[in-house]
Amino acid sequence: MHADPQLQKYISARIGARVPALAIIVVLLLAWTLAVYWRTTYSMISIWERSETFAHGFVVIPIFLYLLWRQRETIAAIEPRPFLPALLGIVGAGAVWFIGERLSIISLTQFAMIGIVPFAVWAVLGTETLKVLLFPLAFLFFAVPFGEFLVPPLMNRTADFAAIAIRASGVPIFREGNFLTIPSGVWSIVEACSGLRYLIASFMVGCLFAYLSYRSPIRRAAFIAASLVIPVVANWVRVYMIIMLGHLTDNRIAAGADHLIYGWVVFGVVMALLFWVGAKWREDDLPAPVRVRPGVRSSGHAVSRRAILISLASVLALTALWPVLESQHAAGSVPAASTTLASMSGEGGWTTTTKAVSEWRPDVSGANAELKETLTKDGASVGLFLALFRDASPNAKAITSANQLVRSTNRAWVQVANDTTATVEDRSFKVRTAVVARGRERLAVWQWYWVDGHLTASEYVATMYQVLAVLQGHGNPVAWVVIFTPTTHDEPQARATLQAFTAAMREPIDAVLRQAVQAQ
Repeated sequence: MHADPQLQKYISARIGARVPALAIIVVLLLAWTLAVYWRTTYSMISIWERSETFAHGFVVIPIFLYLLWRQRETIAAIEPRPFLPALLGIVGAGAVWFIGERLSIISLTQFAMIGIVPFAVWAVLGTETLKVLLFPLAFLFFAVPFGEFLVPPLMNRTADFAAIAIRASGVPIFREGNFLTIPSGVWSIVEACSGLRYLIASFMVGCLFAYLSYRSPIRRAAFIAASLVIPVVANWVRVYMIIMLGHLTDNRIAAGADHLIYGWVVFGVVMALLFWVGAKWREDDLPAPVRVRPGVRSSGHAVSRRAILISLASVLALTALWPVLESQHAAGSVPAASTTLASMSGEGGWTTTTKAVSEWRPDVSGANAELKETLTKDGASVGLFLALFRDASPNAKAITSANQLVRSTNRAWVQVANDTTATVEDRSFKVRTAVVARGRERLAVWQWYWVDGHLTASEYVATMYQVLAVLQGHGNPVAWVVIFTPTTHDEPQARATLQAFTAAMREPIDAVLRQAVQAQ
């Protein structure tokens, strides 16, 4: 097959005109993907609007367009050559999006949708185009509001640093979980103290600065690493300074709105110093490495318009396939019938009682069925809470940051001990442990997930079990299992009580959940 001489002549004569043509194709592929998966796009924009942590999402696409424009001359030198194997990537990303929709895992659908775009560009315009636009296309992933899972560990590390620094400053301190008690008052390390918004903003800007300012991969990696570490340490210092300012001024300053003011001032100063230092080693005045030269072909044959049109049509069809399948699946699904959880039957000497251990219940909402009971044995009492979820939706699903043992907005109860994991009976079964309190009332709490008969304390493993259940056609049954018992500071005795309860009641709990699921 020989190249069309007229087409070659046209391409050579119009190489400058092809600059906007290829760029427009990239923009249209992005716009098409965002439009076809409009519900996912809307979910991202909604989070940008309501969350200050992810408000940076509004500037991601404008920055992407700028990066695309910067590469216009390099793109002009590229002979577009469709790479049809990349269509498999679209199929894979679409399948991930479909599973995310079935499980109502919003972040999974958003990552999958953005992941379709690089594969679409690769399939239509070829490998050389993908190489040139690799960073701009990767930058699009910053539009996904992701990272809330980092809040608890960031809060814990912030509390660790603040407690150590305050004690080193000669101020007496008593720490219980994320509550710091000093002579001038009690300070609570909440979500806003985690520094997640500073970390994400710094990481995004750091990646952009490194890409634009450096040519060396080592310098880029070093600056990006600094943009991750420095805002975390700066946030630790910020929290310490706020507490100390409040302490030294009898809480006249560093309270209320002062938190935000001092926070952004510290962050701004630290980031300014970071970029000031980073600018001393910038290499953007050096010529960029040349990937493609005008007039150079990777093959002796020009690509026909027909091949490009075929690849473009294939991309558009495969991209639209998954929303159509999801719509058909949603239209054919039958609403779940009402679900009930049967009362527990005691085992191993444990019997139900009408006297509740506590008024506390986990901050879990949206379940199809709940059960709260108290069981006793030999003077020990254990509370049991079950919350069963079927056919998850964005507003009603088991594994979400909205469901917690105690939310930070809970004004009655607080979690005074950080989550840890404990091995129960054998190494194959672990639980999350915590201590919650209201005044002098304290409860030792164990929690795990029940997913289609599988038990795990990990949200990530539970999600994998959900995917397996959906692929096997078992639906999406997930339950929170929470047990708790009163405790003072005798934690070993509380653990022994919960251990004995779990050993005796794990199978009856499983039977109740299976019965509720099979009754659908």
